[in-house]
Amino acid sequence: MRLVHIAKDGAVELNWMWLPTFIGQNYVVLRELQKVWMEKFRNAPKTEATLDVIHDFTINWLFEKFPMPGLDEYLHAIENVRDSEEPVQPAKS
Repeated sequence: MRLVHIAKDGAVELNWMWLPTFIGQNYVVLRELQKVWMEKFRNAPKTEATLDVIHDFTINWLFEKFPMPGLDEYLHAIENVRDSEEPVQPAKS
């Protein structure tokens, strides 16, 4: 999973519910991020590769905004969460 996805209306959206509460409920920061996205990715094609770029950009942007040790690793951890559409791999013992 990524911190971004394509919504039903075709827009790129932030998976804000997967963010730490102090970020996900910070309206000012989320609006600022949306503005940066619009400037940087407005005309970008909506492909898997672009979503990867926006995901990585978002993590780096949030880490620069909140330079807390471990925050970048925490945000990258969402990559290990699988969407319900992805096949489930058996747990390793």
